[in-house]
Amino acid sequence: MTSVRQKAVVLIIDGLGDLPVDCLDGQTPLEAARTPVLDAMAAAGCHGLVDPILPGEIPNTDSGVGLLLGLSPEQAGALHRGPVEASGAGRRLQEGEVAVRANFATIEERSGGLWVTDRRAGRITAQVDVLAEAIDGIELGDGIRAEFRPTDQHRGVLVLSGPGLDAAVSDTDPGDAGHPGFVLDSRPLRPAADLTANKINDFLREAHRRLVGHPVNRARRSAGKPVASGVITRGAGTWFRPANRLETLGLSAAVVAGCNTVLGLARLFEFDTVEDPAFTAALDTDLEGKVAAALSALQNHDMAYVHVKASDLCAHDRNPLAKRDFLERLDRALAPLAAAGVVVALSSDHTTDSNTGAHTADPVPSLIFDPLRPPASEAPAINFGETACREGTLPRLRSFEFLDRILAAMGC
Repeated sequence: MTSVRQKAVVLIIDGLGDLPVDCLDGQTPLEAARTPVLDAMAAAGCHGLVDPILPGEIPNTDSGVGLLLGLSPEQAGALHRGPVEASGAGRRLQEGEVAVRANFATIEERSGGLWVTDRRAGRITAQVDVLAEAIDGIELGDGIRAEFRPTDQHRGVLVLSGPGLDAAVSDTDPGDAGHPGFVLDSRPLRPAADLTANKINDFLREAHRRLVGHPVNRARRSAGKPVASGVITRGAGTWFRPANRLETLGLSAAVVAGCNTVLGLARLFEFDTVEDPAFTAALDTDLEGKVAAALSALQNHDMAYVHVKASDLCAHDRNPLAKRDFLERLDRALAPLAAAGVVVALSSDHTTDSNTGAHTADPVPSLIFDPLRPPASEAPAINFGETACREGTLPRLRSFEFLDRILAAMGC
């Protein structure tokens, strides 16, 4: 096993990067937030911009987080959201099975097909297990069976089992850019996937039929809440065991998270996971508890990752003020790290624009604080954020190169 001079806590703040917002006087939420802890660590350490994948390429959570966890860049394109979600839900795929990431969505019938009015059904959390039960175990014919498992909030995973399946199919989720809009038809990306695409389309129609009048939705409709009247899908794939840089180096890692996607990645890499009902993928997550859990995990691990999702949710909901306020609360929770005597690194999986609610290809603000590295003499105070990082002390890096810098600071 590789010996380390120092251990490290790596913070992955989902959707941390943003673009200037008018209601914040042209600042981003991070720039507008009061973050004295991050400001001090960036000034004493090093900071700069990181491209999660490549400059100009828009990352997703699975690839953006995966690369920070040690996924090799060569395998990033083979990582699909469906198998990651299945892993997070504790469902190990068997040979021949296809998994697809799913959202509960607010859907209504129109003459042109199924129309999506809310891709996340109001970020539904209550009774999603009851709704999932209603669409689990559907027999789709030709020996194909559909299994549906809820994960966190509106998210879930659809697993198809049976003969002749092929994961090369298109998404049915219209995405933020196509929202509101029709549920897309799943289409085969090669002839062998024609059966799979047809069965996904069959499942979506049957799921809508079963959910639209479900008692949970009738109650939500009466209460004026968005209903979870259908499902949309993306990221079909099959199981595979990705290689991992940390494993190659003989380093042990723990992942503190409440997001099913991140827990799924950790399990694919066979990292230890630290979970607690208070560690959610929402605004109510216990930030102080996550930081304490990470420091505790370092007793038996070389690295502890902490994933925080809520900043991304605020940006997707086009609420930059809530994102600013959450980042201020996050900064207060990080105070114990500055005095813990460990390397502290912070980055993100992608930028999420609070103006549009969509991921962008912009690089993400990042920092590395090394308690053993003497600070630069008369280091100027900085306001940690996109502008400061543009002229920061780190060269512009890709995520796997940023991880190399963390490992170097640890003395690997």
